[in-house]
Amino acid sequence: MAYIRTCANSSFNTGVSICDIDYARIKLMILTKHGVKLDYSTGEALRTACHAGTADRAYGFPEILNWEMNGGDAATSTIGYGPVRFTGLNARTDAFTMDFRHYLRAQILKNVNNVFDMYLIDASDQIYGLNDGTEELAGIPVTIYPSGNDHRGASDPATLVVNVVYEDVEDYVRNYDVRQLDYRAKTYVYGLMPVEFVKTDDGYKVVEYYGKADCTAKYGELLADNVSTAFTNVTAATYDANTETMTLTVSEGDPTLATASVLAEAGIYGIEGA
Repeated sequence: MAYIRTCANSSFNTGVSICDIDYARIKLMILTKHGVKLDYSTGEALRTACHAGTADRAYGFPEILNWEMNGGDAATSTIGYGPVRFTGLNARTDAFTMDFRHYLRAQILKNVNNVFDMYLIDASDQIYGLNDGTEELAGIPVTIYPSGNDHRGASDPATLVVNVVYEDVEDYVRNYDVRQLDYRAKTYVYGLMPVEFVKTDDGYKVVEYYGKADCTAKYGELLADNVSTAFTNVTAATYDANTETMTLTVSEGDPTLATASVLAEAGIYGIEGA
């Protein structure tokens, strides 16, 4: 049988949707480990993903204040007196600006060599990713690095810039897609803060590991009400709203929190043990 070479699919569609998409301002960024798909089917599923074990966790970032695209432009060349030809898209790095947090910058710097999959959510609760042929969007493969201003200047506030480097710009452009969420995403997106228990004269304080902020007033009563599930080595707990301290009966060692997923099941969101 004769060999016949078949041309690649050259379909070309230029139609306009009867319901045009409003590409609103990007407000939220979520990263997963490369190859881990985000479950955004419901708000509860998204929140659960943000509290999962580290291998499957979705890492929610603080609200994005500005987005700026850098690169991704068309590259062209000519040969002799031939016409200009498209040769590809230039490398692209987007800058996502948010309020400055020194501990988040440190975490980003520790992970500059890791590839993540990125999802973006806009002000209209539309989620963006890659169409991989399934109903659920895949994430956009990226690496990240930090920049920004450590302190307030004459006119500019302190800011953290998360620079997002696209692994394959052309694959991103070919497969970029969007889905409309039917819930308010901001309510369900979390980044976790490690906390520890610090002994004081009145009892225990729940203290953020980075910056050492006292968050006992926010979490003390919740932890005391769920003592059987929230801790791994605490048999009894009470919270005193007047002193904003906890009294803990520890079986051995220092008080230790359960995993973030277990805490989330008890309605305790946004923290994990340091």
